[in-house]
Amino acid sequence: MKYLQYIVLLLTLVIFSGCGIGSLVAAPFHITGSLVNIVAPDVVGNSISTVGSAADAAIPF
Repeated sequence: MKYLQYIVLLLTLVIFSGCGIGSLVAAPFHITGSLVNIVAPDVVGNSISTVGSAADAAIPF
């Protein structure tokens, strides 16, 4: 029973420590920007990727 509490505590710390929430939000923008770079000028795809980077920086957790 004690091990289960440690596992839950560890998972809670990892989830809320800021290691992934912003990256998960930014990932679709980075993927879309990369795909748009294939068919459109680089400026268009890079601007979409920049939105993802801004979202990643704006989300504090």
